[in-house]
Amino acid sequence: QHPLLSQLEQMAPMQTSDAGGFFFPISELSSYQSQWTIKARVTTKGQLRSFSRRGGSGGEGKVFHVELLDAPGGEIRASFFNDAATKFFEILQVGKVYTFSRGAVKVTNRNYNSCNHRY
Repeated sequence: QHPLLSQLEQMAPMQTSDAGGFFFPISELSSYQSQWTIKARVTTKGQLRSFSRRGGSGGEGKVFHVELLDAPGGEIRASFFNDAATKFFEILQVGKVYTFSRGAVKVTNRNYNSCNHRY
């Protein structure tokens, strides 16, 4: 059992969101769903890093990641790039619960991601 799971058990797995829909369990996320909202606790947060962009665009990009845990125990890693990285790096805090939506769900690269989720 994950150490934060006992704190999250107070959250119902399929709570109603403000938009009248339901929070989607992280374990059910895939690249086939385009409209979803998850409610999850930030368990870890990486550093804001700069990188050189590949290809003809040149320039520098920014990235950071968070690992997320929902009430049923689903875990996933979320990466924020460029403007989103700049905007959300100061906002997201470890141990706090947030809702997330409208992100791109992609198959994970196991070289960079230790979460137990395929995406």
